[in-house]
Amino acid sequence: MKFQLNLSGEPNEKATCFWSLISETSLRVQAQKLKTLRHPNILTYLDSLEAENYVYLITEPCKPLRFYMEGSKLNVAQKELFVSWGLYQILSGLKFLHSEVKISHNNMREGIFVTMAGDWKLAGFNQTRTFDSPKTDLNDLVSVIWQVFNGYHSDVNLTSLNSIPKRLHPLYKKMASKGQSFAVTDLLNESRAVGGFMKNKFVDTLLFLEEFQLKDSGEKQAFFVKLKDNLDMFPDDVAKYKILPKLIHTYEYGDAGSHILIPMFKLGRLLDEDEYQHRIVPCLVKLFSSPDRTTRVKLLEKIDDFAPHLKPQIVNEKIYANLVTGFMDTNPAVRESTVKAMTCFAEKLSYYNLNTDLMKHLARLQGADDQPGIRTNTTICLGKIGCYIDPSHRQRILISAFTRALKDSFPPARMSGVLALSATQQYYSLSEVATKILPALGPLTVDPEKSVREQGFKALKGFLEKLEKASENPEIIPELEAQVKAGGRSGLLSSDKVPQWAGWALKAISGKFYKSAAPQPTENVQENQPENSISEKPANKPELIPKDSSDDLDGWGELDEEPLTEINSWTKTVKATREKMENFDDLEEQNEAEDWSTDWEKPTSMSQPKKPTESARSFTTTSAKSNTKGVGTLKLSHTPKQSQADRELNDLLGEFSSNQKTSSTASKKTNDGWNDDFAASPFGDEDIQSKTTTYTGWDESGWGDTESQSSTTSKDSRKAQIAARNEQRKKELAAKKTAKGIGAMKLSSAKGE
Repeated sequence: MKFQLNLSGEPNEKATCFWSLISETSLRVQAQKLKTLRHPNILTYLDSLEAENYVYLITEPCKPLRFYMEGSKLNVAQKELFVSWGLYQILSGLKFLHSEVKISHNNMREGIFVTMAGDWKLAGFNQTRTFDSPKTDLNDLVSVIWQVFNGYHSDVNLTSLNSIPKRLHPLYKKMASKGQSFAVTDLLNESRAVGGFMKNKFVDTLLFLEEFQLKDSGEKQAFFVKLKDNLDMFPDDVAKYKILPKLIHTYEYGDAGSHILIPMFKLGRLLDEDEYQHRIVPCLVKLFSSPDRTTRVKLLEKIDDFAPHLKPQIVNEKIYANLVTGFMDTNPAVRESTVKAMTCFAEKLSYYNLNTDLMKHLARLQGADDQPGIRTNTTICLGKIGCYIDPSHRQRILISAFTRALKDSFPPARMSGVLALSATQQYYSLSEVATKILPALGPLTVDPEKSVREQGFKALKGFLEKLEKASENPEIIPELEAQVKAGGRSGLLSSDKVPQWAGWALKAISGKFYKSAAPQPTENVQENQPENSISEKPANKPELIPKDSSDDLDGWGELDEEPLTEINSWTKTVKATREKMENFDDLEEQNEAEDWSTDWEKPTSMSQPKKPTESARSFTTTSAKSNTKGVGTLKLSHTPKQSQADRELNDLLGEFSSNQKTSSTASKKTNDGWNDDFAASPFGDEDIQSKTTTYTGWDESGWGDTESQSSTTSKDSRKAQIAARNEQRKKELAAKKTAKGIGAMKLSSAKGE
């Protein structure tokens, strides 16, 4: 009979109790033998007592071999491997009895038990006698093997080998021999040799774990790399109670490193919830505090396996503080893995950790990280966790974050902003859609990338359709805005209520993250330049990196890979216009009064994109590329003093000063922040026409006349005036040179006299 005893101080520790009448001496003899015999292959004695005419023997949890095999669900391959391990253990136990203790067991059929970990152990020592030959124990062991493969019934025919594995035949025949006697040691050596019945991955793996402390670090790492591929061959009880405890103990007290994580999480699936909390969760808490980068990245990659088992209290008190350090790590792989992991932790975070601290870190990454893939995945992460953000802050945070993504130089980042806006459409009021979202989506309709334009048009049509429905039937406005203030998963719409135009975005944003070619993490924090690692020096400004053919955009389509020569002429003009607008976009991001990242400190470990100089803002025809590199930028503070002729020429043309004034006005207007403009009116306080006069690229594409084109002087007369002015200047310069030459001649003649 088996019952639970708390003998070792561990909760739910189990033990097995044997009992018999006190008049029967066999159990008392067994207890005395087990108490004196200590060996890994002999059943562990825990306690014994005599009370009320009964004798009790307490041992480690176990079952008789017959009951274990009849209740097991092993397939043919697993059964053969399991028996090979069991025979190895029983022969090792007999070797100890025959060589060291000098006794024969003499009760093999009833004396083999199987523990919870699948170990075969010897017990039933009530019929032992002095050792004289191994033949008796080996002949009895053959009967046990035959019954294991043929079933437990009375008609035992040891000569029938049909059900016995062929690899076992040589060992089986030697143990069954009635004449020649074979030493147990010799049989063990033969079976463990190449081609022997006990030479397989099953036995090799379990023996390695038992001798783990004697192995060097190289052997340990190679073992764990192979272990993850060999776990399926082990029965569940062997994996759960033998291999998993060894892995946990090895990590806590050994040097197994990050290679132990994958097999440990794979085996953790076999545990029930109480066992998981008791065995795995304490190990996870320790893993998150590890400074090793490889361990952190591999841990976060497997977060789907263990996140459901982590309670909110554990996450907020013991894990979150260590987890967020990954946002500021200098290695991009660590930062990106940390961003992705937040989708699993968001619903468990406290109010402050989610709505304040986490938003601060995500704002930094989206606005300042030098890796475009990380900026893209930050937007996707916000789209995934938007339902958990507090409703009083959600609308402001999401709109600010996603509209910022629409201005990113990386096409997948802009596309992720469109998808995120569409996937979270139920969280925005109609007024916010009209005054902030639609104006932000408008520029994407002329985006240089075709795929971005297509997604932009889809989103625009969807949001316009929503506004049109509200306009035609105001009674449905409460229904359309029902989820704006909904919190948690209650804010998620069921599939039948998701608008068709938003379904594609919701499916895409719920899928995988963007796969960026980030460098591999270093082994520990102290190593700044690991082997096979990409340089971690941040760039000055996020650049549009070439798209690798193997990149997978995971849900938002492929980027347009047509060569530049095949792009439409109007698209070329839009590219030039977009470059000219970068100065204003950077300035707007810097001065957003209600931006979700306002007043949050910037991380010292990341470089900020360079902002245009004050002089560059006033000269709108300077390209964004020139502003970034500092080449070709007009620096007014260092402009040489103009001559009278130059000033007259500028006054005559009347163009430079007017453009400069218009650009300066636009810059001052932008300093108010785009949120202020939207708050004033759907189109902002800024004069639309003044903006148009700045972007001369539209004029070149034939989009109509603007104020910058109005001039009282025709082009021909203007050219004639310029030519005349230049000719006059040439004459003035020639006269000055002549005057200087005459003066020099007079001076030289005076010296000669």
